[in-house]
Formats: sequence, structure tokens, C-alpha cells
Amino acid sequence: MKTVRIDALRPRDHIFSDRKSRLYFHHGIYVGDQMVIHLMGPSKTYNLKPCERCGFTPQAGIFKTCLDCFLNVYSLYRYEYDVSYLKLVFKRSGSCSIWDCRPANQVVETAYRLLKDKSFRSYNFSLNNCEDFAVYCKTGMAMSNQRVIWV
Repeated sequence: MKTVRIDALRPRDHIFSDRKSRLYFHHGIYVGDQMVIHLMGPSKTYNLKPCERCGFTPQAGIFKTCLDCFLNVYSLYRYEYDVSYLKLVFKRSGSCSIWDCRPANQVVETAYRLLKDKSFRSYNFSLNNCEDFAVYCKTGMAMSNQRVIWV
């Protein structure tokens, strides 16, 4: 898996970051200005002070945070879309999909709408996680490779 530089990100990118030695990954939609909209699950770090840059305090739900809060000191990767079926089958690491993406403005608008309306289902690792949220913003269909691995 190749990391991506922050200056290579574009609003609309589905980004993800490893957690717990790549045991799982956290996903979100990059919306520009080093900000990310993502679905957060329950956390044991609720007693942290708010971030000085974005004001975020970890909690469950859909949030717009700075890239630093999203990454939480871990590596940054970009999810690939529109890959060939053969690449998907033989890919050894990283996340990708054979599905087509929505136009960039629609991806960002969807993420902002879900943030505003809080209309995406509540977080559940097995049924509705951060990858489901990001893939939904990109394609209109919720899907998680992590669920396939863990179920």
C-alpha cells in the first residue's frame, strides 16, 4: 500500500488511515483545506481536549475534522475506484472498487448533506461503518471491504 502526500489530495478523495497495526482502517471524504468528513464509531478517548485547529472532540457520529484529527498520527492512503476486476482480484493490499464514482462536486455535496442532516445510519462496525459512509458518498451505494473480512 502506497501512502499519499497531503498536497496530492483533491476534494472528493476517499481517504483512509491504518489503525492498530493495520488491523482495521478509518475512512472519510476529503473536502479540501485539510478537512475531512467521516463517520466515527464509539471511542475510549472521549476525555480529550478539543482540537485547537478544528475544535473536534472525539465522539460517535458524522463529523468534519481537520486532517490531523482524522489521521490521529497514522498513515494516509487514497481509496481507488474504477479499477479493473482483475486488479481487484489480484490486489494484495489497499482498498479499491470496480464501481464508478460520482462527479467530484456530487461526492463533496453528499458528504456535506449527510453531515448537516445527520442522515446516515448510526455507526456499527459490522453493519454500517466509516468505509460504508465514504463509499456511499463516492458511489451512492454503501459497502465495506472491512465487513467482508471480519464477518
